Amino acid sequence: MVNFGENDLINNDYVDTTTGGDNPNYTAIRDQERVNKKELYEVVWFCDAFVKNYTVPKTKESFQKVEKLIRLPQVSGVVMRKELNDFVAKNWNSKLV
Repeated sequence: MVNFGENDLINNDYVDTTTGGDNPNYTAIRDQERVNKKELYEVVWFCDAFVKNYTVPKTKESFQKVEKLIRLPQVSGVVMRKELNDFVAKNWNSKLV
């Protein structure tokens, strides 16, 4: 299976560092539950994981579709991974993006 990365993202306005107290190599319960949509590695990880774990085409276009969906105004305040996954899955076939 293909692993998508930062070069596959559409947007380039992500922070390429961790925020205070955050470590890209450490995944505690909080990191497993939340997504910081401003951090490059978290967005890449989330989009890649969604494509791998859901019944969607395993393509760069799908990876980018996940990115577009999590950046919509409707989910701007949503940080919980489960809620974001649910939103993307629910709206996968919508005309939102």
